[in-house]
Amino acid sequence: MDLWFADETGIQANPRPYVVWAKKGSKPTIPYLGEHWHQSVIGAVRPTDGRFFSLIITQGNTDLFQVFLDQLNEQVDPAKRTILVLDNVSFHKAQRLRWGRIEPLYLPPYSPELNPIEELWLYGKKRFFNHWFPKCESMLEDRTANALTYFMDNPAIVQSVCAMTTYFRE
Repeated sequence: MDLWFADETGIQANPRPYVVWAKKGSKPTIPYLGEHWHQSVIGAVRPTDGRFFSLIITQGNTDLFQVFLDQLNEQVDPAKRTILVLDNVSFHKAQRLRWGRIEPLYLPPYSPELNPIEELWLYGKKRFFNHWFPKCESMLEDRTANALTYFMDNPAIVQSVCAMTTYFRE
């Protein structure tokens, strides 16, 4: 059996800083572009070996989620049962979806901490977008594509970030 976890995320051109070094007593300033460039991404991860698959999308909806499912079906082993763990967003549950070889399994409502891909999104935003400000929208698009390619090319890092052991502590 293959267990995959999927979710969407948004990447902003004006990211909120995660960590800011500043002299004690000073108030650091963070530049603001004044633009609202945004990239939406949908991805799936298999924590057991770090396999990662993603698409950059314009927005989350049933049609684009179907494209994602069609592409993911090409990535899964047809000889194995494949379960895709998802949140409860409405377009994940649309009746017209064609799942192919994939079986959906929905998380309880309001439980993102149970989805290891959430850790990958957080890691990616910190590593690639913290204190980075694009000069144009195409720079954001390129950086997003490079970040996703990095994850696809480095399954050991994905496996480490999405390790299921963090979810089953004693």
